[in-house]
Amino acid sequence: MTDRSGTRRRTATALLLLVASVTHPIGASAQKAGDRSAATAGAEQFFETSVRPVLVGRCFECHGTDKQQAGLRLDSRQAMLTGGESGAVIVPGKPDESRLVEVIQHSPGDVQMPPEGKLAEREIAALTQWIATGAFWPEAAKPSATAAAAGSGSDAQAAHWAFQQVRRSPPPDVRNAGWSHSPVDAFILTKLEEHELAPSPPAEPAIFLRRVKFALLGLPPTADEIDEFAADRDPDAPVKLIDRYLASPQYGERWARHWLDVARYADTRGYVFQEDRNYPKAWTYRDWVIRQFNDDLPYDRFLMLQLAADRLVAEADPSEQAAMGYLTLGRRFLNNRADIIDDRIDVVTRGTMGLTVSCARCHDHKYDPIPTADYYSLYGVFDSSDEPGDGEWPHRLVDAPQPREPRIFLRGNRRSRGPDVPRQFLEVLAGPDRKPFTDGSGRLELARAIASPENPLTARVMVNRVWRWHFGQGLVDTPSDFGTRSTPPTHPEVLDWLASELVEGRESRVEGQNSVSGGSWSLKRLHRAILLSAVYQQASDSGSRPSTLDSRLSSDPENRLLAHFPRQRLDFEAQRDAILAVSGRLEQAMYGEPVKLAENPSLGRRSVYAFIDRQNLPGLFRTFDFATPDTHSPGRFATTVPQQALFMLNSPFVLEQSGHVAARPEVAEASDPRQQVERLYRVIYGRSPASDELELGAAFLEHGGDELAEVAVEDDALWQYGWGEFDESAGAVSGFRRLPHWTGSAWQGGASLPDPRLGWAMLRADGGHPGDAAHAVVRRWTAPRDGEVFIVGTLKHGSEQGDGVRGRIVSSRSGAAGEWTAHNAEETTRVSGLRVARGETIDLVTDCRTNPGWDGFTWTASIILRPAEGGRRLRFNSVTDFAGPPPGALSPPARYAQVLLLSNEFVHVD
Repeated sequence: MTDRSGTRRRTATALLLLVASVTHPIGASAQKAGDRSAATAGAEQFFETSVRPVLVGRCFECHGTDKQQAGLRLDSRQAMLTGGESGAVIVPGKPDESRLVEVIQHSPGDVQMPPEGKLAEREIAALTQWIATGAFWPEAAKPSATAAAAGSGSDAQAAHWAFQQVRRSPPPDVRNAGWSHSPVDAFILTKLEEHELAPSPPAEPAIFLRRVKFALLGLPPTADEIDEFAADRDPDAPVKLIDRYLASPQYGERWARHWLDVARYADTRGYVFQEDRNYPKAWTYRDWVIRQFNDDLPYDRFLMLQLAADRLVAEADPSEQAAMGYLTLGRRFLNNRADIIDDRIDVVTRGTMGLTVSCARCHDHKYDPIPTADYYSLYGVFDSSDEPGDGEWPHRLVDAPQPREPRIFLRGNRRSRGPDVPRQFLEVLAGPDRKPFTDGSGRLELARAIASPENPLTARVMVNRVWRWHFGQGLVDTPSDFGTRSTPPTHPEVLDWLASELVEGRESRVEGQNSVSGGSWSLKRLHRAILLSAVYQQASDSGSRPSTLDSRLSSDPENRLLAHFPRQRLDFEAQRDAILAVSGRLEQAMYGEPVKLAENPSLGRRSVYAFIDRQNLPGLFRTFDFATPDTHSPGRFATTVPQQALFMLNSPFVLEQSGHVAARPEVAEASDPRQQVERLYRVIYGRSPASDELELGAAFLEHGGDELAEVAVEDDALWQYGWGEFDESAGAVSGFRRLPHWTGSAWQGGASLPDPRLGWAMLRADGGHPGDAAHAVVRRWTAPRDGEVFIVGTLKHGSEQGDGVRGRIVSSRSGAAGEWTAHNAEETTRVSGLRVARGETIDLVTDCRTNPGWDGFTWTASIILRPAEGGRRLRFNSVTDFAGPPPGALSPPARYAQVLLLSNEFVHVD
């Protein structure tokens, strides 16, 4: 034993040296400085990144909650100290005396754990280091001893801020008392003064107006609105402005879209085998949300209807049944009922309370006091709810005739049943004396528990979401996770004061302004409280004096203390809607069936009415960081990628709307270029141009923008798609004409095939179909430079019927360069060394030979042009270059309008 102990000591020492080579002792620097909290944070970070993953991945399967070989559990510090049949397995501070370190060494003749293979050396070193520094285990991560451990909820409430009752603290005394408009400002200012920071001055009226209108309506103000607000000297002007926007029906359209992210709204189910993927009337839920925001439905009632409208308004107003789309319009997971219920638990608990209850599906929550038993209590609620799936409101739930009593699925496996659990609310919120649900499925009781004023999470979570949607960052960084792993709020007093305002609906006077109205759970009242605060009305620049800027950057580089208003980029919907607004093409019609915006750039409907395809979300939406509809979305990412700029440069939507901006009467009827520039700035930015902007814009318009124009190739097209006849004697195509009709994916003779004149003649990206002998289809490429051309491709015919097709490559300079025939086969089509001059053409001609039947074909070809003047080779591809009709050439004013729409000023809010 002495030798083994000596070996253990040498091994432990070596392992500690290994750890020391890659990391410093946990919290050492913080301890020297006497900073106990920093030391704890360091120990916790090391445990979570280096220790817990090893225990979960390699140990818990045999020594976890559900299985304890040799009577040993390794899922808590206390369990390790208690040990199993052989006693304790760790001695904190002494790895050389810890049995755990022995067995993971895989020493010959000793027990070897894990039995299936030795841990990696770094994993062994991490466990050794962890024991050597005291075997720190985060207290919040202690699992429940049983599925319903008495006291676990109250312990968590005592330990974590979010489980405490909301406290309405009195506003503190501050040095700069004159700055504050409300208690919100006093709490903000206290933190600023603690860091020797000062708030920014108020934003200019035009900037404030633009900020508020985008915040509440998602639309830009007009120049007349800005002028009127700037000239209004009434102290209540901001109150009147905010109330006017809150009363606008466009408010509901803007704020419904925010909530639809939370609700993971989509118009389709996702992949469901051969079933119809579309949800019938999903849009009725979207319309219901818009109406409730406009009506300022109390937030508690708003939540309860979405969870249990069938029990609350079944007889009074059946249209309210649409509210339950919140639960039912999620992904369908190949119709797997357990996964559908899991999704509903997730959208309810994360969406309304900021709790990641779904993490407890297979095991007790790793961090929060949510045992697996509580997950299955909620599972039983939704398992006892049926979806009728027919009638006028197909997306509603009703209680099953007989509630289904839930049982725990061990490790989440439906085939491995554990003990029964009652349908009831979460113990961490309801306390150890909670009562099981007894009213039907329990959904109504669940809804009441969530929307209760006594629930400390519901109001806080919504306040944080609204704050985040206004400021671009939440008081809590993780808007859908208020559990023990969340970062504490930057301003807990602000969060609680606003949560109290939301629930209680108290009257409170804003300094120098009329009191704002609103009852309990009023979201419009919450908006007023935030938007009328001095912190919201600050300028966005972080300080004009270098010393002030340096101080802010060093003390608060991320502006978490809000010494200035954070500049924000418009999201996809606001950016698209703003373009439509300034072009005069935004439709005012509300509600109704969704529209496919990506497929029809001419549509003027607001973006909230877009058809959302869960499985095939259009690339346009993904490019602009649209929320994924597959699952509840806490917040949108903000990326900057080239595709965003390319869309603004090239998309038919932007080009068309730029033309509409220039065609507005006030712009089109301007008397000279300078006046056009002036009016374009007022239409797009709501302001007049500065002198240098005016001079540059006028110069652009006076010269027609020629300095920025590309020299077009002959006939304004690199590729043309048409028909003609190959003249054998001349070796050339005669009578070339463009195919007249574009379907959205193909060029052809008319709206339907066969066309009375051109028959089956049709071209799509990868091939097409010829007409009769006089109507061969022609894909014509026009050389943009002098040079030498190399062509390679594949011609394929895929039917035994008919006599196949013939393909020819024909140069306008040198005639036929190659000919191939394909009948139920494929042929390589290759031509080298064709000389071309700029503007000359090369035709890919496909005819039917003698029989026009069964002549569908594919012909993909790449063209490489080696320019005569040297330089890099130019590459063209018949598939990727394929396109519909090009947008009309923009006039100089339209092109200048597009330039202004591309700017940061248009797509950002200060």
